[in-house]
Amino acid sequence: MKSNKETGPDDIPADVWKVLGDRGSVWLATLFNKIVAGGRTPDVWQTSVTVPVWKGKGDIASIDCTSYRPIRLLCHTMKVFERVLEARLRKIVSVSLKQCGFVKYCSTIDAIHDVRILLEKHREKNRSVHLAFLDLEKGFDRVPHELLWMSMRSHRVPEKYVRWTKLLYVKPTSVDRCAAVQVGVHQGSSLSPLLFILCMDTITKEIQKQHPWTLLFADDVMLASESRDDLQKQVQSWKDQLQQYGLRLNTSKTEYMECGPRIEDGSIRVDGTELNKLNCFKYLGSKVTSTGDIDQESRARVNAAWMKTTEQVTPWNYPKKGFENKSKHTSHLKNGREADRSSRGETRRTRLYRTILDV
Repeated sequence: MKSNKETGPDDIPADVWKVLGDRGSVWLATLFNKIVAGGRTPDVWQTSVTVPVWKGKGDIASIDCTSYRPIRLLCHTMKVFERVLEARLRKIVSVSLKQCGFVKYCSTIDAIHDVRILLEKHREKNRSVHLAFLDLEKGFDRVPHELLWMSMRSHRVPEKYVRWTKLLYVKPTSVDRCAAVQVGVHQGSSLSPLLFILCMDTITKEIQKQHPWTLLFADDVMLASESRDDLQKQVQSWKDQLQQYGLRLNTSKTEYMECGPRIEDGSIRVDGTELNKLNCFKYLGSKVTSTGDIDQESRARVNAAWMKTTEQVTPWNYPKKGFENKSKHTSHLKNGREADRSSRGETRRTRLYRTILDV
């Protein structure tokens, strides 16, 4: 675990166990063995402090709760226990190859690359493709606890590990105002990402088999089809399937995009609601356009790099201050470039920016 992180209700940071070294490891092993043998965790582990964290979009001063993500500050000792349990679970379970989130050797770059290849191949053949980007309403916070246990068992997790996980969800409460938490995984927990993708894999496995052009990054879902009607049926199927297990599709934030030589009017509908149609969508931090090119993404990266540069450069410290950490600025240019096809315009822009940094 990283150092200098905010502590949970017990005020014991992970740095304590790092300082204690082997003695701390022995003490933790003894504690964890007593917990699993007795079937009970310390009471303080069931309490967390909820802190709203701005999502980076929308008005930061807004009172609208949808602009914030509730993060629970959990006990660090509990997180160490979760890490031990997670390591054992990952040796047992496997999820769909279409899931790129929280999976070893996968990242957002893989998902972005797959989307760009899909668009590029259709562009080469002068054919249209229709995309839908699904938004799950509070995905991590709406997972029923019974779905967690069902998902673990369906992935053949030994019953003892299911019992250990249940210990963490006996009577969880969160303090801003003290309230019992009946659904959802712990935001900020080490184990929650794995539990969530197991749930997504369990409830959508059959739908994924029917449609090969499906990509998941945790709760970010991309569906694609060469037919608008077929895509509409896919989105409706996903909505119905998610709703069956207590999850909700946010139709107001689910977006539709048509890519191809001839863009037609209209969008797709879900339960009678027409989805918002876009020409450009920011998918996992990378801009995907209906034309399939990367000019907008290239400009966005250069602008982000310039913003970082101008934050440090002033008339009084130019050129020494701004460019002494050139690697920090150029990292914004590299973000997601592994997923890009070669582009003359993109190369020209980034080369110009690098030339200026070298002045």
